[in-house]
Amino acid sequence: MSVGPDRAGAAFDGYVMVDWSAASVRRTGADSIWIAALSGDALRLENPATREAAMQIVQDLLARATDQGQRLLVGFDFAFGYPSGLAQALAANGDWATVWARIAAGLQDGPDNANTRFDLAADLNAAFPGDGPFWGNGLTRDIPGLPRKKPSGWGDTLPANLRDADSRASAAQEVWKLSGAGSVGGQALTGIARLETLRQATGAQVWPFETLGDGSSHVMAEVFPSLVPMTFPEAAVRDAVQVEVTARALAHLDASGDLLALLRAPAALPPEVRSHEGSILGLDHQDQLAEAVRAVQAATPPSAPRLARTSARPVPPYEHDPAAIYAESFATVRREARLDRFPQGLQSMAIRLIHACGMVDVADRLAFSAGAWDAGRAAMLSGKPVLCDCEMVGAGIIRRSLPAENPVIVTLNDPSVPDRARAIGNTRSAAAVELWEPYLDGAVVAIGNAPTALFHLLDLIGQGAPKPAVILGFPVGFVGAAESKAELAAHPRGCDFVALRGRRGGSAMASAAVNALAAGLPGEQL
Repeated sequence: MSVGPDRAGAAFDGYVMVDWSAASVRRTGADSIWIAALSGDALRLENPATREAAMQIVQDLLARATDQGQRLLVGFDFAFGYPSGLAQALAANGDWATVWARIAAGLQDGPDNANTRFDLAADLNAAFPGDGPFWGNGLTRDIPGLPRKKPSGWGDTLPANLRDADSRASAAQEVWKLSGAGSVGGQALTGIARLETLRQATGAQVWPFETLGDGSSHVMAEVFPSLVPMTFPEAAVRDAVQVEVTARALAHLDASGDLLALLRAPAALPPEVRSHEGSILGLDHQDQLAEAVRAVQAATPPSAPRLARTSARPVPPYEHDPAAIYAESFATVRREARLDRFPQGLQSMAIRLIHACGMVDVADRLAFSAGAWDAGRAAMLSGKPVLCDCEMVGAGIIRRSLPAENPVIVTLNDPSVPDRARAIGNTRSAAAVELWEPYLDGAVVAIGNAPTALFHLLDLIGQGAPKPAVILGFPVGFVGAAESKAELAAHPRGCDFVALRGRRGGSAMASAAVNALAAGLPGEQL
């Protein structure tokens, strides 16, 4: 049944909302592309696995509407523009259309979702004399010109960090960030490239750059379903609910004659914002949009699918209490592992190491110096830093247990590391170790990833670099892991150490060793 007033004076005949995805593989279900197409009371909900399939659906909808003399409002939930500065870096008098054309020309986006968005971002950065604004290389390979960490100089040597709309919309993210929690930069690059092709093929106009809703052409607009609250049925696919409810809410506003006010709102924006950044539909009318959402959700149960349950069989009883889980785990290790060769402190470390990997034979493969525990514990108590070879080791260290708020230092992602690695002809992990030198004296070193980091550390110490209090050697792998730890155990260069012989190791074990030095076992008095 229809919701709201009669639709005779509506500006549009149908509403298509698209939840976008920058996935590099085919994907359906949660966190994938969802399309809701509403015409009158009829709702069509699609979940295409690729961007190519999604755009074919949208193009077919536009073509059918054109043939029938109808007009569609098509919303996409990614940013349509960038702060002023990107377009000018690409062309002297550039605007949003310059950026769209450049992105469409530079992006390769295959039928299987494989795409070159990170390489494109590096190419766009090259238009700037220094660092460019795009950041967040999410690939394992380094890309010259695309840093993994956020640059500086926003609003000075770089464009503004946030668009006007993103600074005013709760939970909106910056358009420059390409990977990590909440990143939306990849969606914008892959989405704009597809929309540039679509507008050239269909003649649809882009809001608010080309139209504020007047006229008879189809309109493509940026939407942000999280702009206003919605309710979500239990186990429903959130993205599917959002596109359906947004389509129904905009139809409700159109039927009541209020949608054009939302579309015309950017007329009040400064020219550089309207011609470069764009805006979010409904940003300046959030109360009206929220009321429309409440109305349609009260009147129309969502048709969005629910997440499938893989089995109706309940899970068996299991332990819920964290303290009990720890206690039983450590008791099991004590029963099954041979711990009698370890002094008291190192026995606690061995238990934590076994607990971290689930393999009791680790106790038989640990090598250690006689003073390792005392040296490491003294370093922790005196506030010495903990130097980690990768972010995962640092992430596994329980900060609240550090006895002197010891700094945890990871240098792997320092901007100077790639050039340093090329200069020394070694890996980034090895190059990052060279940045430890100001902190090495008396420090706790935890290596849980790269054998080259351990080899290079031993080489530097042999050449006269300061000696750490203890080296916790847990690099993992098939090339160099066993050999680097054997070298540490046989020739520790005057350093105390703990190492796991053989290929096994890893960041969880290196972190566990640090946590043992920091606090022993839960409930243990050191």
